[in-house]
Amino acid sequence: MTELGQIEKRILLLLQMDGRMPLSEIARRAEVSEPTVRKKMAAMTESGLLKVAAIVDPACLGYEAAAIIGIDVDRPRIAEVAQKLASYPFVDSVSVTTGPWDIMIRAFFETVRDLHDFVFVELGAVEGIRDSQSHLVMRSYKFEGLRGVAGMAETPPFPATD
Repeated sequence: MTELGQIEKRILLLLQMDGRMPLSEIARRAEVSEPTVRKKMAAMTESGLLKVAAIVDPACLGYEAAAIIGIDVDRPRIAEVAQKLASYPFVDSVSVTTGPWDIMIRAFFETVRDLHDFVFVELGAVEGIRDSQSHLVMRSYKFEGLRGVAGMAETPPFPATD
């Protein structure tokens, strides 16, 4: 795991507050130079710690059905199956878990019929999958991605915005 210094923590917190914040503003509020911000962001991106992406409401793109699916897998094939599931563009989360399901995924479908076809046709054809259980998401109260970074409590406050 990458160790985060105070500067990196400040940069990440500012980006989480506003992912479009200009580097000059990040530098000002983090009390470092703009080249330092650029260098730290490049290093965090290169290490895989930082990924900049838009978070889009799937319904706005025509995905009306969201599902959380628990999947039971032959133990020796967990990594292989997880990688296969991660390859589907409509699957946005694949996690190996404890509990009754070996893998949990979250996926978005244009219709409930598409969900049905995925579960009964696609998943049924994946070698190593023994069983699955689908949960149709009726309503989401939070869908934002990670908004806090562990250890942020030690980060000093930022200068006030103008």
